[in-house]
Amino acid sequence: MRLDPFQDRTLDAMGNYMTRLSKRQQIVASNLANIDTPGYKTKDISFHAAMEELLSQNSIPLRVSRPEHNAMRNMSFAPLEPEVYEVRGLPLRADKNNVDIDQEMLKLGETSFGYSMMAQLLRGKFRTLASAINETRVS
Repeated sequence: MRLDPFQDRTLDAMGNYMTRLSKRQQIVASNLANIDTPGYKTKDISFHAAMEELLSQNSIPLRVSRPEHNAMRNMSFAPLEPEVYEVRGLPLRADKNNVDIDQEMLKLGETSFGYSMMAQLLRGKFRTLASAINETRVS
């Protein structure tokens, strides 16, 4: 059995989560940039539903009935691009714009916090890998 530390579902999930956070940051920045644009509607991504779908992939192990099916065991599917949608139910101003600066700043803070947290977890994961590599060199 060959161990490849870079073929790790946790690393993949963390990277995908950070990609989605980055996409959300772009959308929030766009919302803030268009705060005075008449008729602009607030946008967001289906964030949590997409992450649940992503994390549930490959969670049920498949039974292999033929040797040629083993090749499919390691197959992974690239996560879908997060779906951008217009947020409904927000109050409209006179210019038909519904961007709320307080809500967008809150989303910005949440997204930044999530990104920082994931970056810290990734650093810890790589420190653990580096420590394991250094241990085997000493032994």
